[in-house]
Amino acid sequence: MNSTSTSNLINLQSLIDLSAALNTSDDDAFILNTALLSVMGKLRTFKACALMPDGTQNSWVCITTKGMKLPDESFALIIDTDEMGAIDNLKEHPFFSQWEIELCQSVRSSSANEEDSREFLALLCFGVNLAKQPYTDEERQYISLVGSITANALLNARNMRTLRETGSYLERKNQLLTTLFEINREFTALLEKEEILKFLTLRLMGQLAVSRFSILVKSQDGLSFDIPVNRLKITSDEAEKLICEYKEFGDEALVRCQLVIPNCMLAVPMKTQNEVKGLLLVGEKMNKKPFTVEEQNFLEALGGTAMTALENARLFHEELEKKRLEDELNLARSIQKGLLPQELPSIEGFDITGMSVSSKQIGGDYYDVIPLGNNEWMLVIADVSGKGTPAALLMANTQAALRALAPLELPLPSMVSRINDLLFANTSPDKFVTFFCGKLNTYEQTFTFCNAGHNPPLVRRADGSVERLMEGGLILGIMETLVPYEERTISFACGDVLLCYTDGVSEALNEFHEEYTEERLEVALHASAQEGTAQEIVTAITRDVQAHAGIAPQSDDITMLVLRCNLKS
Repeated sequence: MNSTSTSNLINLQSLIDLSAALNTSDDDAFILNTALLSVMGKLRTFKACALMPDGTQNSWVCITTKGMKLPDESFALIIDTDEMGAIDNLKEHPFFSQWEIELCQSVRSSSANEEDSREFLALLCFGVNLAKQPYTDEERQYISLVGSITANALLNARNMRTLRETGSYLERKNQLLTTLFEINREFTALLEKEEILKFLTLRLMGQLAVSRFSILVKSQDGLSFDIPVNRLKITSDEAEKLICEYKEFGDEALVRCQLVIPNCMLAVPMKTQNEVKGLLLVGEKMNKKPFTVEEQNFLEALGGTAMTALENARLFHEELEKKRLEDELNLARSIQKGLLPQELPSIEGFDITGMSVSSKQIGGDYYDVIPLGNNEWMLVIADVSGKGTPAALLMANTQAALRALAPLELPLPSMVSRINDLLFANTSPDKFVTFFCGKLNTYEQTFTFCNAGHNPPLVRRADGSVERLMEGGLILGIMETLVPYEERTISFACGDVLLCYTDGVSEALNEFHEEYTEERLEVALHASAQEGTAQEIVTAITRDVQAHAGIAPQSDDITMLVLRCNLKS
């Protein structure tokens, strides 16, 4: 193999390596710097620089320089780039001569059609080589190939940045859509005007750092505005002027409000079903920054969503007069469902599950499992007297009191006494709660309980015997605590099962108005507890209750909480 072929092979391999190196980055400076170093190393020159157009005519910026000091800021340089060839000797040019530039290589985009214009990407400039000899044709050819490789790398880098920016833009759009979806979902759940406006205030402050804004809502006659929120402190004169302009110009007047309201930075129409129903006037952001186009779009979407929520609230209250009882029951169901745990915690060594099936009438069944720390858990089941919203609200108060007192590590009689006194002081005499709670200690395998007039839970032992947990005291809310509540502690062994239930189970009626009874419940517990998991026990008892009820409608909520001990002593 002769030296020429060896040199060509080396140059070819170096070009391959250079191409691989350049295409690993989307940084123009890195690409141009690497290209310069490659040529300088091969051709033994110690002066070089890379220039790029800065976007304005005849204006350039130095991206990287070797062995010379060029201006850091943009500078003027008149070059007829359209006439520049692949390799251009511009050493006679005043700019290049002062820096002793011997050879310049234009870096242009390639084009399949020769008639298409080729974008000028950069200019690689090189000083004389170490031997101070003119560049040979082979060296010029090598530099030309480097220029082509560099052009491809710069275009690839641009595409990579574009893809990343597009991805970032799409991600921001996706986040915006997700946020709007969440906002729409939360707005949909709000049925009171004050709550909607408060939520809108929080969103404006949280998403856009806007604290000053006003909301104008069209009156029913469409000729005036109500101002439910006025943090911009619109005066009566300004409001009247805006109303007059609206009467004269219609919806077009909305964009003129910045002329009417001095401290209004942005006006956004609040639409529902493509009709402008109101106006969101927004003041300056707390960070003083201007509103971006995306933020303006967000505001418009937020305003429309808020207006839709306000319209829904208005329609809801109109319908409320016609369907008051039905809506009350729906609200009570929502409250009752919210009281129940969505998922029970996992308790080491024990299998636990709970369920509650609402009847057509809303009651106040409640169960819960509350972690207390130190290997302790509180199990609760309760039933409020009455039906409908009052019962659900009373149970909400009971849950709130329990959740507040449970972490205080009070003795159960003391905790139950406090809840009783609270309910007695805040409810009428005809409202009361049957209540059972117990502390499970998984380390000691003990269960300390207090029963306030609730259906006695059943403990089915592994040997088949059954205990009823009755110790405690009076139903909650009947009278102030005069006689202290009692507690009792039992132990659990492997295979023992605790069944807590409400009277909707034991008193379930069939078509002949016959009750299911506690005796049949005990039989069903025996049949399922020998080998069944907690969930299998609940399922078996539920099916047995349904079999007893037959075609009769469910008369009360059916609620159960089952705990099975799997720990061996």
